[in-house]
Amino acid sequence: MALGLSDANLIAPLAFLLVATTVVLHGFTLAPFARMLGLTGAEVPGVIIIGGAPWTTALAETLKAAEVPVLMTDPNFGHLRAARAAGLDTFSGDILSEAAEQRLELVSYDTLVAATDNDAYNTLVATDLAPEFGRDNVFQIMRQKSDSARHQLPRTLGGRRFGPDLPHSDLTALIRKGWTFRTTGLTEEYTAEQWRTKNPDSHLIAEITPAGTLRLIRKIE
Repeated sequence: MALGLSDANLIAPLAFLLVATTVVLHGFTLAPFARMLGLTGAEVPGVIIIGGAPWTTALAETLKAAEVPVLMTDPNFGHLRAARAAGLDTFSGDILSEAAEQRLELVSYDTLVAATDNDAYNTLVATDLAPEFGRDNVFQIMRQKSDSARHQLPRTLGGRRFGPDLPHSDLTALIRKGWTFRTTGLTEEYTAEQWRTKNPDSHLIAEITPAGTLRLIRKIE
């Protein structure tokens, strides 16, 4: 600018725009390109479940039985004891840590469910990993209601709503009452409407496509 070169004042904003654009493009295209080139760890994209609890373990076991790759993680090693006993893939540690970045092949998974008993941590994980997985593929269980406005987290942060509108404590209570996760094959002869008629009190969590891909179903407003 001191030399009088035209448009010299645009160099700084253009540099920031270039960096921002390349980072965004990298984040949204890395996983699809890795799968296209066969560089992922699994042919069928899997799901990462954050939080080791009786109900998340039961969900992971059901998905594994349906041949959907599942990884369970929790910062607390003890919370994953049941998952390890069930033969599930686990990672003990913070999913946002450098250790997780070095040890986990996140491109092998295209769906994430933040389901710990810590609403703030769930929101942090879902918000931080949304650019990598895509916001449509990041889910979070319902937050525990708080009477204090100071402890309410902004609704703009976090992931999409997961399954029934129930917080962690209520989902755990359902498992203790004997609720289970089940898979049902649907055909032209046995449709989703017929299933709903026979199971009016059930909660529909997800569908698994004929190709084996998991698609979580979020509640429609």
